[in-house]
Amino acid sequence: MTSSSGSGTTTGRAIHPNGDTSKCMDVAGANFENGTPVQIYDCNETNAQRWAISRESTKVQVAGTNFCLDAGSTPGDGVQMKIWQCYDNLAAQQWYFTDDNRVALEGKGQCLDLTNGNKANGNQLQTWSCGNGNLNQVWTV
Repeated sequence: MTSSSGSGTTTGRAIHPNGDTSKCMDVAGANFENGTPVQIYDCNETNAQRWAISRESTKVQVAGTNFCLDAGSTPGDGVQMKIWQCYDNLAAQQWYFTDDNRVALEGKGQCLDLTNGNKANGNQLQTWSCGNGNLNQVWTV
């Protein structure tokens, strides 16, 4: 199951925290509405865990929907992640999937971060200042 762009293909792929394939980035409750939290959860192969992402400038889009990972209007340390209707050229939805497996908000110095490194179900993801060696910011697909 692959997706070469954030185009909303129906397959998508799971995004795991630092290679832990038992845990996945997840839309809380599979509730595809503006503002729904994005959390870590046990992988269950549902649509709430299928993401369209590519290694480049990209949206991180819930596959088969028009919802994207959104960092809000004032991204910074500790801003909780949510989904929001996808918009082209919206800074809060412009991510870059780096060669060292970080998902960085373009031009903001913020990365997708596993809050406190906690893999407990329901832990909402956040943005945090990108840092080399910060394993909370390593994501694998």
